Amino acid sequence: MSELVAALDIGTNSFHLVVAKPVPGGFEVVTREKEVVRLGHGGGDMKHLSDEAMDRGTACLVRLAEIASSH
Repeated sequence: MSELVAALDIGTNSFHLVVAKPVPGGFEVVTREKEVVRLGHGGGDMKHLSDEAMDRGTACLVRLAEIASSH
């Protein structure tokens, strides 16, 4: 299996994962995942994340790490 790279975009509303294979001149996408986590939901003034939002974010990161590791 060739070397792969993964990129994770953590936003307020959703997390995005891209796993790609380096090829001459760029990358070939192997898989792309998106999960809505709504980190800002229930956070009030957005200065702090709620415990529930942090739990959703952590659970999502675990799932995305499993996906990335499976390639």
